[in-house]
Amino acid sequence: MDRVALLAHQLRTPLSAINALAQGLIRRADRLSINDIRAKAEKIWRASLRLDELIDTILSYTRATAGGIVLNPSEFNLEELIRRACREQGGQEPERVFQLHVRGLPEIIIGDPILLEQALVIVLSNAMKYSRSDQPIDVSARKRGSMIRIVVKDRGIGIPERDLPFITQPFFRAQNVRRLPGTGLGLSLAWYILKLHGGNLEIESHEGHGTKITMVVPEKNTTGLSYSI
Repeated sequence: MDRVALLAHQLRTPLSAINALAQGLIRRADRLSINDIRAKAEKIWRASLRLDELIDTILSYTRATAGGIVLNPSEFNLEELIRRACREQGGQEPERVFQLHVRGLPEIIIGDPILLEQALVIVLSNAMKYSRSDQPIDVSARKRGSMIRIVVKDRGIGIPERDLPFITQPFFRAQNVRRLPGTGLGLSLAWYILKLHGGNLEIESHEGHGTKITMVVPEKNTTGLSYSI
């Protein structure tokens, strides 16, 4: 399957779910209970979130390949950003537990908060997607020298060892997730954002035993670098 066909397939999946659920509501509206309507509406909402995530990733990837992503550095509180991202992602899965361990971070760092939050959301979204909703996700952050390390650890399906060297390449998907929704663009985009900041994305994983992704971010970045994605 070529890249365009892959993207079309991934976009069609949530659209098909929204279409089927909406038609079911229309046909059976007079026979559904309030709880049934609420359950179907929540499924439509989740499918729309997935569609929005796919479109946002594709557009961001297109901008990156065209050199259209540039840093807009400013001062911001990283701990607040991390807590907000976890809270908003957790709102999509109320039963999911996020275990936060954030300590010793500077009050203010310099970087692009919008891009860094996008990178963190990609990593959090992957952790949620590839682990059961009853499994907690550990999120920690601390400063080491001039760099800050944000670690997201899940207890999900993990990445096969043979696939690890390629996992940040655009459109690459590990063998054990081929049947799950995804474009293979998320981690490559997160890697690109961190490289622009002068940081890095480190990935450790064992198939069947979860994945640990570390976002390495400099305390101060005001210039941005050029990378090919």
